[in-house]
Amino acid sequence: MRFRDQIALLEVDVVALEMMVLRVLSAETSGKKSLDVAGLLKIRGSEIQQRYTELMMLAAGPFSLPFIEEAMDAGWNGSFPGGNVLNAPLAANYFNMRKTTIYGGSNEVQRNIVAQTVLG
Repeated sequence: MRFRDQIALLEVDVVALEMMVLRVLSAETSGKKSLDVAGLLKIRGSEIQQRYTELMMLAAGPFSLPFIEEAMDAGWNGSFPGGNVLNAPLAANYFNMRKTTIYGGSNEVQRNIVAQTVLG
């Protein structure tokens, strides 16, 4: 799949997540149960976060991979591979976002909870 197609799909998923959040807020103001969708919000939100950081790493290519220990020091003025300091945190952000499917219950557990709520 082309890179721009992946970005377009991610944007569609973000808009769908936004619509789901608005639906929950609408249900809450009308007095309906909105907690049934909380698991779905967690699942979709964490998957979108992970795909977003993955696409950022893909866009930077090999310049997103290096880990320069000295760069963690305050005031470090060295150079980064590729010359772009914005690429420095991409790998760390990517690996940090991998945990979003784990904390608060794994996505598999959340899917089981949603299935039990929806199917009864």
